[in-house]
Parts: sequence; C-alpha cells; structure tokens
Amino acid sequence: MAKLPKVPKRIPKPPGPPTPPPRARPQYPGPRQVYPSTGRDAAKRVWEERPRIADSMLSEEAKRAPAHVNKVQRWRQIPIFLGGLTAFGLGMYGMQLYNSIITAEEVENLPEDFIDRFDKEAEGYDEKVNMAETLLLLNKRRKDITKRVRGHVLEVAVGTGRNIPYYPTKQCATVTLLDYSAPMLAVAKRKWKDTHPEYFSRVFFKHQSALQPITPPFDARDGYDTVVQTMGLCSTPDPIKLLHNLEAATNEDGGRILLLEHGRSHYQWMNDMLDKTASGHADAHGCFWNKDIGGIVEKSGLEVVDLKRYNFGTTWWIELKPRQGKGYKRPVTMAIVDAVKGSEEQAPVSPASGSGVPQRSWWSFWR
Repeated sequence: MAKLPKVPKRIPKPPGPPTPPPRARPQYPGPRQVYPSTGRDAAKRVWEERPRIADSMLSEEAKRAPAHVNKVQRWRQIPIFLGGLTAFGLGMYGMQLYNSIITAEEVENLPEDFIDRFDKEAEGYDEKVNMAETLLLLNKRRKDITKRVRGHVLEVAVGTGRNIPYYPTKQCATVTLLDYSAPMLAVAKRKWKDTHPEYFSRVFFKHQSALQPITPPFDARDGYDTVVQTMGLCSTPDPIKLLHNLEAATNEDGGRILLLEHGRSHYQWMNDMLDKTASGHADAHGCFWNKDIGGIVEKSGLEVVDLKRYNFGTTWWIELKPRQGKGYKRPVTMAIVDAVKGSEEQAPVSPASGSGVPQRSWWSFWR
C-alpha cells in the first residue's frame, strides 16, 4: 500500500510585492529645561540681548532678519511701557491734586500748636510721605544736606528721623536730636539704634521745643558746629524766634545752620494754589506750606552763605551762619571750670630747685 505524503508544517505563501522600508519618525525637540532665575538674572539676560551700536552697520538683509527685527521690537516696548506708566501715574496724581485744590475749603480756628497731629501720625508718618518725597527728590536733598555735617551736630525738628540713614557718623563728635513730639522722637531713637548701633553712645535725644533755649552737651563747649533743620519752619508758630534760638546754640567760629524747607514758589499761580489749600493742609498735617521762607530768613538777620531752590521754587535749601556776638555764649560756670583747669596746668615752679618741673600746690590735696 502506497504511503501518503506528509503535510508540511508551513505552507509557503506566494511571493508578494516588496515591503517598503520603515519611515523615519520626525525628531521633535524635547521640552526645554527651565532653570529658576532671579529678577537680577532676568534683567541681565534682557540687557545682554539689547540692540548694539554695531547693529547699525549691518546690511539691509541682516536688518530684515526675523531675529534682528524681534530684538528691536522687544526693546522698543520697554521705553514705551515705562513712559506710559509714568504718564499714567503723573496724570492720576495731577487729577487728585487738581480735585483737592478745587474742592478745598477754608479751615477756621486752627490752633497755634499742632503737636497732636504729629503725635497721632508718628508710627505711620514715613509711609505717608514716602511717595511725595520720592517724586520731589527730597530724599536726595536730605542726603546732600546731611553729608555736610561735622563736629558737634544738632538736628532740630528731627521728627521720625528721616535724615538718620544719611548721617556720616565718622565726621560727627556728638549728635543731638531734638523734637517736641515724644512719639516721633521715640521712632527716631529706634531708627538710629537700628542704623548706627556703634554710635549710640554719642547721640543725645532731647524732648523739648526748639523755641526754648537749647543747651549743647558738655563736650561742645563752644556750641554746635552744625545745626540741621528739615521741614521745621512750616510748623512753628514763631519761625524768626526759632532761627534766633538756633543761632544762639551755634558756634560763632565757623558754625553753620543748614535748612531744608518748603514754602512759596517763584510763580504766582503756584502760590495761589498753596494759599488756597494751606489751611486744610495744616489741619491735616500740621504745617503751613505757603510760608515765605526767604522773608523769614531776611527778617531774622542771619547771614546767608548759600541758597538754592527746587521744585518750582517751593523747596528751599539754605546755609546760614551766626552773626558776631549772637552765637553760643559759654556759661559762667563752664568758664570758671576752664579757668581752674588752666591754672592747674600752669602750676608754680619752685625757685629753690631752679628746675623747670612744675610743683604741685600745697592746697591741692584738700580739694
């Protein structure tokens, strides 16, 4: 019997068309790794991408390149944005100022002493005036006037100590800070301790009115070498007496009085606005901003060394010096002490010894 053929394990398929090679997958860039950067790093990166002067030498084709066009457009946006923001801020401030002027009402029966306003606003005073002083560049004026102090220094109407960060303590022998408001003087004391802790032993805090006689510390035997007052004449009821009081505490031999005040302007339209809002401003903040600072200084009789005006003439920067015979006079007790010390230095010489060695007086043992 014939054997049947075995069934093959795999039936061969007829050959088909050749399979195409596999398509290559597109290579997409992976996610960019973002590193945390600070504001300084971002600003540095933007500054490095700024258009350069050498870009003006590029060819027309290079200037029309997308990378160059994007860089120029990006840098054009920055000044436009900052200019628009500044214009918006100034416009809003001007509108508020104009609205406050046209709606201002005359306030009657104002007190002569506004100490209660300063006591109430002591803790939040810096935040209240920061923006206005920044816009008027008064912080720069404070810094310029404070860096001129030297020797024994007196600052009157120190307030919350807005000049304290600018004090060149290495030029100061002693510093006396005086104010009539105890809460404001407490803020100034805290600020000085935080700013100049190494100089705290040579600073004195006086709680008194500047219209009262001011006594220098014992080391300042000839009076204060520098007297500073910023924004003080506007809030005192007798500014001429105040200047005479400062003169009486200043050393006649080279002493200086430095004032930074706000008052009347060069322009009449500005003075009209100040006059219209003066009473309301005084009722709210405790100072009259329409005082004639130049007239006050002229009536005081002090000698003007230098005078500058800023902000339409409303900010006064004045340097004065005391008149001869009107400066600080040493008390009689201090003069006696100096005379006694001088006599001890010039002790008698014994004629018997014939030497130049000073001898101690016999009665000095009992003193």
